[in-house]
Amino acid sequence: MCGRYRIKDPALFREYVRQVYGIELPLTGPRFNIAPSQLLPVIASDQDGKPRAAVMRWGFIPFWDKSEKPKLAPINARAEEAFTKPMFRQSIQKRRVLIPADGFYEWQKLPGGLKQPMDIHLKDGSAFFFAGIYEPATENRPDTYLLFTTKPNELMSTIHDRMPAIVTEEQGKRWLQPGPISPEEFGQATASYPADKMEARPISTLINSPKNDRPECLAGPDELF
Repeated sequence: MCGRYRIKDPALFREYVRQVYGIELPLTGPRFNIAPSQLLPVIASDQDGKPRAAVMRWGFIPFWDKSEKPKLAPINARAEEAFTKPMFRQSIQKRRVLIPADGFYEWQKLPGGLKQPMDIHLKDGSAFFFAGIYEPATENRPDTYLLFTTKPNELMSTIHDRMPAIVTEEQGKRWLQPGPISPEEFGQATASYPADKMEARPISTLINSPKNDRPECLAGPDELF
């Protein structure tokens, strides 16, 4: 799964989004420890199919649940299963979204039951997007979203048995186009990102708590002592 990610360089991301999509992404400052249930920036499409920036809550609530305290609010969905699941089917075809990030975190199991947090990112440090879907706001809540996970590449398989679906620039533009998406296109967009373009490094256990949202989260395990 992917339960935490970051946008440590908002200025870089804003410029990237301006160049690629011609819109302003609502980033107010660096985020080092993004967690579920928070309101976060995403890119969706308007009624004319043009990219639009939005702020949505991480935790997808299906359209049929109108309650104030929903029982289901998944942050991820397995791409291999999601296309045919009733809970996700309508949003996959009508409400696709891109989630900006420049890194994400997973916890690698160590001997003795310990877990080492790992910061995973692209080797060149560039910004990227996760593929996701969203549900529109109701009287009780804002728009909500999730991101898709897929099978791990060679790098991620040493850390975790899943990884987020990272899309290329071309795939991202297709993902935002209105109208249906075929199973083949969906599978291509949510395939494992090439391992040779990614790297991972151990970081501080400060990242374990969502309350810690500061640069020190990215320090190496021994750098804080």
